[in-house]
Amino acid sequence: MDWGLLITFATTFASILALPGPNAAFAVGQSLRYGARKSLAVAVGFMLATCAHGILVLSGLGVLIQRYAGALGLLKWCGVAYLVYLAIKTFRSRVNTVTVSSQAMTVSKMMISAMTVSLTNPKALLASLLIYPLFITSSGAYSSHAVALVVVAMAISFSIYATYIVGASTLGKHLRGSKWANKVVASFYLGAAGVLASKST
Repeated sequence: MDWGLLITFATTFASILALPGPNAAFAVGQSLRYGARKSLAVAVGFMLATCAHGILVLSGLGVLIQRYAGALGLLKWCGVAYLVYLAIKTFRSRVNTVTVSSQAMTVSKMMISAMTVSLTNPKALLASLLIYPLFITSSGAYSSHAVALVVVAMAISFSIYATYIVGASTLGKHLRGSKWANKVVASFYLGAAGVLASKST
């Protein structure tokens, strides 16, 4: 694959992914509550969701999904409901239960939660539908081009959300144990739900 084209794809994809949205808000919320080391599982979850989006688009299934606006709308509201549920659950938790809940929240649960948030965000799929086709060329093997794009996208996804997580953990060190801790985290979840709900499908 042409390196110039790959670099252009990486720049375009990173500039879009770096914009604050539901994924970033969720990543920050998890980092504030559980710390950077454990919350890096969230970045892994988003990376796997990025892989899933790439496979959907490049296999042609994404176009079929796009045609069913009702399905995308249902997907979006499932994501909103999940984030609101997390916000309510966190808001009702006592501050002294944060340590216990941190131990109960396994790495696998964090990854699945992150994948759920990302995969129920129809804008992420639609953005992939717009970006990937622009960088598939007629020269060379399609499969090798597709794999290269998805691998680069996964690396960018992990890097960006890991940066959000590590940055937020600095504030989290001062926040954890505070009576406002759960309220602040819940507000990030609600913010993510609000952003997702406001986006048209």
